[in-house]
Amino acid sequence: MLFLVNGMSFGSWLPRLPEIRDRAGLDIATIGVVLTVSGIGGLVGSATSGALVGRLGPRRAAIWPAVVLCLLLPLIGVAPGAVLLGSVIGVAAIADSVADVGMNALAVRAQMARGRSIFTRLHGLWSLGSLGGGAIATAAAALGIDLPIHLAVVAGASILALAWASTTLPPTERTPRTRPRVRLALSIGALGGAVALVEGVPHDWGTIFLTDVARVAASSAGTAFIALSGGMLVGRLAGDRVVDRIGIDRSMYGGLALVAASLVGLVTTDSQPVALAAFVLWGLGVAVVFPLLYRLAGSHRGFAEGSGLAALTLGSRVGFMAGPAAVAAVTEATSLPIGILSVVGVALIGTVVGVFTSLSDGGTVETA
Repeated sequence: MLFLVNGMSFGSWLPRLPEIRDRAGLDIATIGVVLTVSGIGGLVGSATSGALVGRLGPRRAAIWPAVVLCLLLPLIGVAPGAVLLGSVIGVAAIADSVADVGMNALAVRAQMARGRSIFTRLHGLWSLGSLGGGAIATAAAALGIDLPIHLAVVAGASILALAWASTTLPPTERTPRTRPRVRLALSIGALGGAVALVEGVPHDWGTIFLTDVARVAASSAGTAFIALSGGMLVGRLAGDRVVDRIGIDRSMYGGLALVAASLVGLVTTDSQPVALAAFVLWGLGVAVVFPLLYRLAGSHRGFAEGSGLAALTLGSRVGFMAGPAAVAAVTEATSLPIGILSVVGVALIGTVVGVFTSLSDGGTVETA
């Protein structure tokens, strides 16, 4: 429920961003700055989340920031002007990043207690929540439901779900603080940034690839997002069985190999069907990578509980923010296919090296 609600919170307001922009009276450049503030808020939250999880325990660190995030949703729909809207979204991003680390720390405990893989399904529920929230937002807009009312209903339902979850989650004690291992944190953070590029670039550039390279009409460009998200959702819901059958290392390398094949297929075609098939396979391949990295970072012996997850989350948010600019810079000098190929190709190499190091250093309490 924590993962589902978190995904729905994200998916509920972003599809109605044009209305949010118009209500606040902002232009394109200003709304871009507001969204950048969201990214900065996420970085701040990620940098402090490890200490908060250690101080509060993962249960409280997961529940209370999630409640704060829900309470802020209706304010996104009514905040006037750039300063107030940016402040609300920035605080929401901080709460989201802390809740993210807290619920993944809880997932690590549940994983160990269960004795079999559950991580990819949990992240699959986040994807399901995001898609469901987006579908509800789209339907609400089509039905003419006022934005603040829509977000208030979502927030109320989400808080009720969180209240139920809080009564069923077992209490968790605080963990003793340990001296941070800077080199290890930087390594895991860099790995998170590389995987964020692998996952984020097709989300950022898929629709533009279809319109500019495959010459698809703008009205059909959203099929790229649907194909990628659908492949990722299926891969995450089915991924735990694969991990239990073939192991963490083979699942990770197999997923990255599928992404590499999809990347080559995408950048060497101008056909819409081939491109969409590549996006589906890309989603399937990358589906297990982030959940398994969360699992490894959360169970690493070198960190106090939550600290490894915080390092991974911080690095991944930097990667998600840097991806669009990196592809754009290369594309300006060459072409979009080469921009995607070069940025994702380098990120894939970095991911393979980082994953190999993580799986072979014997630092986790789980075996590969």
